[in-house]
Amino acid sequence: MKSHPYFENHVLKDGKLWVDGQHKFLKTGKPLRDYGNAEQIDALIADLPIIASKKYSNIAINCYWHHFNPSGDGVIEISVEPLKKLIKAIRAAGMYVSLSVETYGVGGGQIPEGFWEKFPNTLAVNDLGQEVSDTEYGYGSKVPSLFSEDYLKASRAYMTNLVAALGAENFLYIETTVEPQYMGAQWLDYSETAKQAYQTWIEETEANDALPFPSEFPATESFKTSAAWNNFRAFFLAQWINGDAQALRAGADGAALWIASDYLDAEEHTMPQRCGNPIELLRNMTETDIVQVNWAWCNVERKPNQKAYDRVKQVMEETGRDWVVTEHMTINGADYFDSDMPGLLENTLANGTHFGWEFVDICADTDSPDTKPNDVLPGDFKPQHKSVYDAKWDPKPAKKTVEERWEEWMKLATAAPVLS
Repeated sequence: MKSHPYFENHVLKDGKLWVDGQHKFLKTGKPLRDYGNAEQIDALIADLPIIASKKYSNIAINCYWHHFNPSGDGVIEISVEPLKKLIKAIRAAGMYVSLSVETYGVGGGQIPEGFWEKFPNTLAVNDLGQEVSDTEYGYGSKVPSLFSEDYLKASRAYMTNLVAALGAENFLYIETTVEPQYMGAQWLDYSETAKQAYQTWIEETEANDALPFPSEFPATESFKTSAAWNNFRAFFLAQWINGDAQALRAGADGAALWIASDYLDAEEHTMPQRCGNPIELLRNMTETDIVQVNWAWCNVERKPNQKAYDRVKQVMEETGRDWVVTEHMTINGADYFDSDMPGLLENTLANGTHFGWEFVDICADTDSPDTKPNDVLPGDFKPQHKSVYDAKWDPKPAKKTVEERWEEWMKLATAAPVLS
């Protein structure tokens, strides 16, 4: 059992959120915005009555590093006063607030340009010896080496300072950076700092069967797929997550905040690239209270991604951890069909999701044919193509199955078995 440090009578136990002794299943909406942009925040505040009317109980705020700290030194430079106004308005509307961060260069997050100006040699390196950009998701953003002390110091300073500036007492839980991974489309990381970390790990673990770090590129297939190298990569990825969790808690003077972390388990042939040995990754995620599975659903085969939940369950059984299981982005408005929904949602409940579901993005879809000029958000941050609602705030087909059967889903959620 883990009591919340700020919310009285809020407890995590048996994979569930208990409030005053009653199980509470969260309906979380994540509106993707530039939270350093006061106009976008005002637009979201104006939408809160609509959002509350749709029975959302938690609003997840995702704060990109480059939106608040353009110089990249970890110090908050953009005013958080508009964001604090939003947090207050969400609470006044009867909803919780959770916080997440994006501090990596894969999947849409960006590293502030000021950081690259200070530390141009901190880029990740692939197995061909080339510096890396995000080719998998098509953003082309520069990707930092997770082994770089300069990157870790600056990104974690941002996390600590953001939590301190916003007030940890305002958040039900806080997430480490979105979808922690190396990358699924390239083999990472072969930078000089990765080499040093690998050699230190060999010495500390006495991994005598470990192959030596490549002396030239391209790295051999035997090295890229070797057990020791991928156990090391998984271990270090877990340490990245753990260190970020500690940085978030440092913003609350070490308070026992509830920390959520994504576990990315995608197509199996990409898993060694993404995280090395996935079981070793999960075994070493020691600072996490809430595990957010991604993918919950295989969009290629249109069926539940059962192996992801099975791995989480295996490690829970091995370690005795009372993890809360849920999903990162249970559904978004772009990747799912109405026919997916019954199997997807039923499978989440069968595999221990008692904490709640997360829907991304929640806004009126300004990319739809019904959009009017005044509907478009100010600024250049427009992720509405992922919205689960159309321009009139009516649910898109996949979300419609969720909305119209909500009371039925809640009965199933209450009756779902505990994952143990």
